[in-house]
Amino acid sequence: MPGRSHTTLGDAVVRSLLKGGHNVTYITTFTQLGSENLTVINVNPPGDAYNQDGDRPRLSELLRSTLPSHHELTIGAKYAVRALRHEKVQLLMRMKTVTFDVVVAEWFYSGLLAPLAEVFECPLIWYSPVDATWMNLQLVHESPNPAYAADLQASNKASEIPSVTERAQRIWKQMYLTAYQYYMTHYVETPLYYEQYQLAIQLRGRSPPLYDDLIYSGAMMLINSQPTLGQNLPLPNNAKYIGVHHVGNAEPLTKELQDILKNSKDGVIYVNFGSTITEELPDEMLEQLIKVFRHVDLDIIWKYGDKLERVPANVHIVEWVPQQALLKHPKVKMTISHAAYLTYIEAMFYGVPLIGIPVFGDQLLTMDVAIARGRGIKVHYTEKLAFRLKEAINEVLGNITYKTNAKEVSSILHRPLVPPSQELRYWVELVMSTGGATHLRSPALQLNMIERYHIDVAGLIFLTYWFLTKVAKLVKVYWDDFGTDTGTEEREKIE
Repeated sequence: MPGRSHTTLGDAVVRSLLKGGHNVTYITTFTQLGSENLTVINVNPPGDAYNQDGDRPRLSELLRSTLPSHHELTIGAKYAVRALRHEKVQLLMRMKTVTFDVVVAEWFYSGLLAPLAEVFECPLIWYSPVDATWMNLQLVHESPNPAYAADLQASNKASEIPSVTERAQRIWKQMYLTAYQYYMTHYVETPLYYEQYQLAIQLRGRSPPLYDDLIYSGAMMLINSQPTLGQNLPLPNNAKYIGVHHVGNAEPLTKELQDILKNSKDGVIYVNFGSTITEELPDEMLEQLIKVFRHVDLDIIWKYGDKLERVPANVHIVEWVPQQALLKHPKVKMTISHAAYLTYIEAMFYGVPLIGIPVFGDQLLTMDVAIARGRGIKVHYTEKLAFRLKEAINEVLGNITYKTNAKEVSSILHRPLVPPSQELRYWVELVMSTGGATHLRSPALQLNMIERYHIDVAGLIFLTYWFLTKVAKLVKVYWDDFGTDTGTEEREKIE
C-alpha cells in the first residue's frame, strides 16, 4: 500500500527483523531505512504514489456520495499489481538463485501478494495494517460472526449489542462483499496472477498452483491492533495481535515545536486533518476554524501544508510534525484528526483523547469504537464543522472522563508481557524455524463450505425427515387398511 502511514508500519517490521540479525529484502515506496543487511526495492512511481489513476477519493466526492462498499477491494488489487509489475520486482522473482526463508506480505483487501511465497518456496505471513475483520481472518481461519463483528468499512459500529435490523444489515453487507470478493478473486485477480507469476514459477521448474489455494496458504496473520483498541474479536492460534509495535521509533521534536511547548502556559491541542480534508478545505471554513481556535485558551499546533495569513498568536502552523514525540509530551491535552487508525493507536498509547472527523474507510468505525469506550468525540464534516468542533473541544476539556479513559488504555498498552516488536519478531522466527508453523493452523481451512456450515448435515436431516414422513404415511395407510379389513371380518361373523 503506497501510503506513508503504511510505510511507517513496514519500516517498523523491518527494523524489528534487522535487530534480530536477519537479512531483509524490503519492497516499499517512501522508506529512508538503510542497513548493510537490508536490500530496498523502491517501487514508488513518479508523482503521488497514493493517487495514481485517481485511487484516493477526494473530499468533494465523499461529500456528494458515499464510497461503494467494494471500493477497497478494487484499489487493493490495483496497488498490488502495480508493485508486482515493477521491473525490479519482476527481476527479483525471475532470479532462480534468490531464496528466502519467509515472505511477510501486507494484506490490503487483496491476495495478489500471496504467490510470492510460492515463487520462493517458503512460508507466507500476512501482515494486516488494520484491525481484525472477517475479511482478513478468513485467510487463516473463518469469518467471525457478524452478530458481534462489524465490517471495517461499516458506516458505524452502531452498538456493542446490535439490534435485529443492524444484524440484518451486517449479514447483507457481508454477503454482498463476499460475492464481490468472489468476482475479484476469480475474474480479476486470477488472470493477473498468471500474468505476473507464471513465468517466475515455471523458471524454477514448477507449474503454477491454483490461485485460490495460495490465498489461503498463509502460515500466520499478524494484526496491527490490540484487544483494547479494536473490536476484540476471537482469534485462531495463528493470528496474533502485535499492535503498537511501531511505537518508540519517534523522531525528536523540532526546535520550533520545543519552543512552542515550552512557552505554552495551559497546554496544547494538536490538529491534523489528514491530506483528504486539508487539500480541499474551503477558504470560508478555514476562516471559521481560525476563529474557533482563536477563542480556545490553549495553544494550537496545526499541521498544514501551506502557511496561513492572519492567524492568532495561539495558532502555530507547521508543515511537518513528529507525531509520536508530540503526543508523548505532557502538555498535549487532545488531538483533532481524521481518525486514521495509526493516529488513533498513537493517541491511545500516549493517553491523549481524540476528536475525530472521519470521512471514509475504517475511520468511521475507529471513531465509533472510541466513542463507545469514552475516549473521544466524533464530529461530522459539514458546513457547521467549526461550530461542532468548538462544542467538542469544550466537552473534552470540561469532562475529565475522556482523559481518564485514554490514560487507562495507555496504562494497558504500556504493560505487555513482551514488547510487541519483539513478539512480532518471535512469530516470524517461529514460522521460519518450523517451516510454516503448521501446528498453529486452524482446521477450519481444511473444510469446504458445505462441510464448514453443515450443509451436508442439514441435507441428511432433511432426507431423514422426508424418509420418516414417507414411512409414517405407509404405516398409516397400512394401519387404516388393516383396521377396515378387521372391522369387516367382525361384522361378517356377527351376521
